[in-house]
This record gives sequence, C-alpha cells and structure tokens, in this order.
Amino acid sequence: MELEEISILTKWLDFNKKNSRFWSNIILFLMSISFVVTDWMIVIFTVSDYIFALVGISLFISGNYKIKRRQLLWILLILGVIAANIVMNVYNNEAFVLKTGTAAFIRVSYYVAIIVGVYNYVKDQHLETRFLKTLNIIAIIVCFIGIYITIALYSEGQLPYEFFWKFTRTDLASFVFKENTALIRTRSIFSEPAYLGYFLNVILTMNYFNGVHVKINKSFSVIISLTLLLTFSYSAIGIMLMIQFLNLVYKIRLKKFKWTNKTTVYVLLLVGIIMFSWDFIDETLIKRTAYIISGEDISAYNRIISSWSHINSEHIFLGNGIGHTPNVWNIYAYILSDLGLIAFILSCLFSLYLLLINFRLGMIFIVLNFQKGGYLNPAFSILLLLIFIYIEDKNQLSRSLNPKAINSNCDTRNLI
Repeated sequence: MELEEISILTKWLDFNKKNSRFWSNIILFLMSISFVVTDWMIVIFTVSDYIFALVGISLFISGNYKIKRRQLLWILLILGVIAANIVMNVYNNEAFVLKTGTAAFIRVSYYVAIIVGVYNYVKDQHLETRFLKTLNIIAIIVCFIGIYITIALYSEGQLPYEFFWKFTRTDLASFVFKENTALIRTRSIFSEPAYLGYFLNVILTMNYFNGVHVKINKSFSVIISLTLLLTFSYSAIGIMLMIQFLNLVYKIRLKKFKWTNKTTVYVLLLVGIIMFSWDFIDETLIKRTAYIISGEDISAYNRIISSWSHINSEHIFLGNGIGHTPNVWNIYAYILSDLGLIAFILSCLFSLYLLLINFRLGMIFIVLNFQKGGYLNPAFSILLLLIFIYIEDKNQLSRSLNPKAINSNCDTRNLI
C-alpha cells in the first residue's frame, strides 16, 4: 500500500514538473487579477481573499508551496509580536474586542502564508519577468476598461457599463469631480479613482525601478501614465509625476537618456493631451492645488495630519489593538494607532531599509503608504510581495563586475 502511495505521489510530481508552465500561468494570472479586485466585496471578504485561496491551493497541489527555515523564523517573529500585542490588550485595554483582534490576526497570518509562498515560487522558478509582464497586460486591460466606462458615462447611457461595477460602487460621487457631472473621473473597475491610481502607480514603479533587470516596453508605461491623468486624483497624479521625475533624473545621471523619434512622439502626444484637456487640468489640478494651500480642500490634511488623530495616548505602547482603528489613509498612522509604538518603529526601519537598498523604489513605497490606508487590505500585502520580488537581484554585485553579464541578462528579459 505504501509503495502504491509513493508511486502515485511520484507520478503526480512528475506530471506537475512536465506541466510547470501551465501552473505558472495560472498562479501568475490569479495573483495579477487579485491586485485588481482588492476592493470588490462578496459577503465580508474581498474577491482577492478568495483568489488568494485559489493561489494557495494551486501552489500546494502543484508541489510548489515552500517556506524556508529562515523565513519561518521571521514569520513567527511578526506573528508573535501581533499575538503578544493581542494578549496585552486583552488585559490592559477595556475597549479591546478579542473577536475583532483574533479575526485580524487570522487575516494577517493568511496573507503572510500566501505572500511568502508566491515569493518563493516566483524566485525559485525565475518568473520575475513573466510576472511583471502579466501584471502589465492586466493593467493595460484595466486602463482600456476604464477609458471605455468613461466614454460610456459621457454618452449618457448609450453604451453599457454597469456589469463592470457589479461588486463595487455605482454612486454618482464615485466617478464625478466634486459633484460636477461634466467632469467624469476614470476609475475603471475600482471603487475610487484614487484606488485605480494606486494600482497603476505600483505597476509603474515596478516597471521603472525594479532591481532585477526586467525591462518593460515603454508603451505600457505611457498608457498607464496617461490613464493616471484621467483619474483626476490629486495624490495619484502627484505620485506618478514623482515616479517620472525620479526615472528621468536617474537616466540623466547615468547618461542613459537619449532623445529619439519615439521621445518626440511621446512629448507631442503629451502636449496635445494637455492642450485638449486644459480646462480639466485647470479645474482638477491647478485650482485644487490652490484650494489645498488655502485650506479649502482638506484631503491632503487628512492624509498627512488627521490620520494620526486615532492614536490613543493612554495606549501609545500597545495601540488600540489590531483591527480597532477606523479606516484612515495613512499606513504609518494606521500601524501606530492599531499596534502601538514597537510595530510603528519596525515599519519605519523597514522603510529606511528599502531606501538604502533601492532608493527610488523605497521612496515611492513611502509615499504610496500616504495615498491608501488599510494594512489589513490585500492590496498592501500584494505591494509588499512586489517590493520583495523586485527590490534587488541577489547577483547584482557580481553582474556589476561583469558588464557582459548585465547586457546578456537584460536582452533575455526584454518585454516586446
């Protein structure tokens, strides 16, 4: 009987090995889609939560789920800090609800297990290029869906679009600018334009600043950047401009910037879009900047200042308890409010570490954490996954000593 079981297991592993590309297509596609539906809700869970389960099952049955011993120690440390925080809050914080804290702890454990499994799978199978390519293809599809929905809204119902919003918001406030129905903001299948902007900015960041020598065709980044402008999201556009600025400075510094015919086309296209949509830009960016400076628009104030208002000074060390802070825009304020001083310091040290390893990617990670809150949302876990995968190449130092190796690696990883 044991020999039969071993034989069946061996055949299954051989089958999975022969069909490794099939499994990689499924896993990478599911992970890419999960990033798009982080705010779609079915009952009390996001659609991403369900997709994560499918990813985990796929990794297990294909024999590709792994957690390394060193990673296990880090996981136990993180979960141990959270568990200790829950126990201490139970005995020292009367407002703490154990059921809420336990549910949040299970959620974090679930996300950590999936993210670590996918990270090891991508790295072990050398799927960095295919994963980023898949993410870009999904992003472009999302962009075109968003543009279609925007056109459909301007057409006043002549084109169907409601089916795209079955699991998200459909109210007027979610797609018009300050109740002005003449200004339709592109949000595609996300619940808010800013959330679409967050997703696209993450992809754009990985396209430009990945440290594993993956090159993405410029047209992908151009379409993503133009779609970001259509969101009329002040924070999303601001971060996109910051990404473009950091990328331009980097290319100029390394003398990689070359003015080509394609560059001319891109510049003329951008100038044409700006001229055509100047009224929109004036209303959504220039005037809004003036409103923010004057204090009439408090969105920036909410992200930078008022997000810290939920911090309980009586429980600054322990925090309110995991899952007990109302949704705020600022991840750092969220962590300090929920988990207290130790977790907040650790998050700051992690951000500093990213800056030291990959300054440009680390800088965008920090500003993204001021655009969208919710460290218990799957979007934040996916962002961390992409950061870990694309922040650097373990063989970067050896490649830097061998220019031919760099050129060879870049050629084989080009996306056309």
